[in-house]
Amino acid sequence: MAKKKTPAKKSVRGKKPTARKVKSAAATDASRLDTSPLQEHIRKRIKELEGKYKKSRQADDGTLERLRVALDTLEDICWPSMTVPI
Repeated sequence: MAKKKTPAKKSVRGKKPTARKVKSAAATDASRLDTSPLQEHIRKRIKELEGKYKKSRQADDGTLERLRVALDTLEDICWPSMTVPI
């Protein structure tokens, strides 16, 4: 008597894990505002403007200096936790 062929089993794979952003303790506290993303954005903008002014040799309209003052002020207010109570 011949053996019955069994259908090939499909490999069972789990879902690909998605990258999850790890929340800081400050982000989970609703009474505090995390300023780290804002500071990173200001730093990025300063680098962009510095590169632009070096390449084109345009006169600075004060934007770069205002961004530096804003970044320094945020760091002074928020150091060391980088959060602000709201």
